[in-house]
Amino acid sequence: MPPDARGDPSRRGGLAMSVCETPVRQLFVVVEHETARMRMRLVPVRYGRERLAAVNAGVGITPLEALGDGDHRPLTEVYHVFRRLELGDAASGGDPLAAAFSAWTEVLGRSGIDVRLERRALYGAPLPHTEWWANAGGISVRPWDVELTALAEGLRRIVKLDRVPPGLIDRLRHTAAQRGLRVEVVAPRAAVPEVTDAAGSVTLLVARDASALVEARGLEALLLAGGGASGATATTLQMGELLGYPRCCVERFARMAEQNDTTLAWALLPGVPHAPAPPLTQWLQPGLALPSHSPCDLHCAASIALGARVLDALEASQNGFAVGWRSLAARVQVVDHRGNRLALAVDGRLEAGATITAADVLASASVDPNATTRAQGLVGRTVRPESGGLVIADGGWHAPYVADHRGQH
Repeated sequence: MPPDARGDPSRRGGLAMSVCETPVRQLFVVVEHETARMRMRLVPVRYGRERLAAVNAGVGITPLEALGDGDHRPLTEVYHVFRRLELGDAASGGDPLAAAFSAWTEVLGRSGIDVRLERRALYGAPLPHTEWWANAGGISVRPWDVELTALAEGLRRIVKLDRVPPGLIDRLRHTAAQRGLRVEVVAPRAAVPEVTDAAGSVTLLVARDASALVEARGLEALLLAGGGASGATATTLQMGELLGYPRCCVERFARMAEQNDTTLAWALLPGVPHAPAPPLTQWLQPGLALPSHSPCDLHCAASIALGARVLDALEASQNGFAVGWRSLAARVQVVDHRGNRLALAVDGRLEAGATITAADVLASASVDPNATTRAQGLVGRTVRPESGGLVIADGGWHAPYVADHRGQH
C-alpha cells in the first residue's frame, strides 16, 4: 500500500525505544542470485521489539528491499541457512556481527548466492509511534488538514487517512463537507504486531468526486485482500497515482519488504554525511513533513516539486507559514537513541565536526520525560558522523536515524 497519512500503523513503526547509551552497530548487506538481489540488515538482538526474519546466537537478519528483475524465490534460502549456522563460539567473540557475516557468506557461497557488505551503520530500535493527528508533546508545524489542502488544490485525487479515532471522524466529515469534498469509511487495516491500534479506529477515503472514491475503494479492497507480488505491485502503483505520489517513489515503496517507517528509514535515508537535501523532502519528522509519502531519495526532483506546491498552498492560506516551517525543517533531523525526535541547527560541516547551536524537541519518547532538558544540554557541543549516524565528541548521546535537510531550494 502506498505511504499515506502519518497514522498508518504499518508506516509509523514500533514501540518506544529502549535506552542504550553506548552506540552499537548493524551491517547492511546485499544478497544476490543471478539477476535477483535483496538488501538486508544484519543486526544485534538487543531490544526484543523488532521483528526479525531469522535469529541465531544473538544476531538477526531482516530484509529491506528487493532489487533487480530476476526470480527472488531462491533468495529465501538465506533465512534457512542463517538459522542453521553454528555461531555459538564465533558469535561470543569480540564482533558477533562480523563472525555471523563471515560464516553466512561462506555457506551461501556454496549455494551460488553471493553476499557483499554495503555499509556499517549505527543500530537503533524501531522508530517510536507517532499519531498524525495527535500532539506528541513537542513541536508540530504541519497542519493537521494538510492532506485536504493538497486535495483541494488538485495535487491529488484521493486522500487516505488511516487509524482515524472515533472522536475525529465527525470533525473530518464536517471539514471535508465545508470544502465540498466527499468522505467514505472503509474497513481498518489488519492489526500490526508493533502497534496497539486505537479502539474503533477506521480508514477514511476523501475525494472531490464520486468516481475517485469508487476507484480508490476498489483498490483498497484488493490491497487488503493481499495476493501475488505482481498483482499487489500493480495495485500499489494505481493507488499511488490516485494519491498523487511521484511514480518513482511508489515504485521504490513497492519494493520494500515491509511498509513501516523503520524499514523505510533504513532503506531510504543514506546515512550522514550526505549532500544536504532540501527541507521540502523531509519526512522523518511527521510534525514537519509536507509530503504525505516517503520520497525515494531525499533529492527526488518530483517530490521537491510536489513539496513546493504544497508549501505554496499552505502559505496562501496561512501568511507567514513558510518562514516558521523552514526555521525548523531546514535543519539536521534526527531520532536519537532514546527515541526523541529533534531538529538540530548546526554550525559547520558535519564531517569536520559541527557545533550544535539549537536543539528543538519535535516529539519526545515516553521513556525520556527529560527530553527538553537533555536537548538543551546538546547546545554548544560538537557532533560528528559515525557509521551513518551522529555522535557527540565526549559520548553520552547518539542518533542512529539522521537526515540532513540544510540544502537550498
